Amino acid sequence: MNITVVISAYNNWEALHWTLLGYRFQTRPPDELIVAEDSQFEEVAQVVRRHAAQADFPIRHLSQEDLGFRKCRILNQAIAAAQGDWLVFTDADCIPRADLVAVHEARARKGMFLSGASHVSLPVHLQAKLLNEDNLRSQRLFDLASLEAEGFRVPGLRLTPHRRLASLLDALTPRNVFVGCNAGAWRTDLLSVCGFDEALGYGAEDRNLGVRLNNLGVRGVRARYSLAWLHLDHHRAYANPAAIQKHKALNEVARSTRAILPNSSLLLS
Repeated sequence: MNITVVISAYNNWEALHWTLLGYRFQTRPPDELIVAEDSQFEEVAQVVRRHAAQADFPIRHLSQEDLGFRKCRILNQAIAAAQGDWLVFTDADCIPRADLVAVHEARARKGMFLSGASHVSLPVHLQAKLLNEDNLRSQRLFDLASLEAEGFRVPGLRLTPHRRLASLLDALTPRNVFVGCNAGAWRTDLLSVCGFDEALGYGAEDRNLGVRLNNLGVRGVRARYSLAWLHLDHHRAYANPAAIQKHKALNEVARSTRAILPNSSLLLS
């Protein structure tokens, strides 16, 4: 199957550089990668152009005018443009371990979506020290002993390199939720529910997609331990607790009414 990686971006072009490098170092590279930018920063475009010129797979860049948080809209544009059968969604500040795309390929099944759930956040004070090409190419950035030597305690077994142990831990911690920082789904299923709901802003907007996929009959499978990546921690000035609670309430309505289609989406037309 063909795999498209979709990376949502805003003004975090420095983080995007490392994330793109992480996908270029995959053991199973994506068949294409789309940077979906909810803005139009020249710095983001420069990073994309630089990596597109060096990558062994196509890298495309979609952007839109910055009119507030419209991540869902640009992601729907990416779904429409994607050539892959399976779409991997992530963020510009989420660096993948070298086996992430391979795990998506191995775990993908008809009638399901895959979610990596919550992330492991690399503290700001360690990012300048640990982020370099050698650490990423060698995968030392994901080595538990190396991270702990720098004083970073990885919670539980989140970065275990043992595939069977990771699969067992996944099975012991099931959760049917679409988490947009690391999730995968079939493009045909995404088109059937018309993608993300563009009426929603930041907070639980990704879970809304998962609810509607469930209503379609597509179940979520969590791969919390198998899908390994590092989130570059940062401040979230855009977080709005009231909006998040509103979105959660709307998601409950979608669940109870068995809604499949979003309130608003360019894929509806």
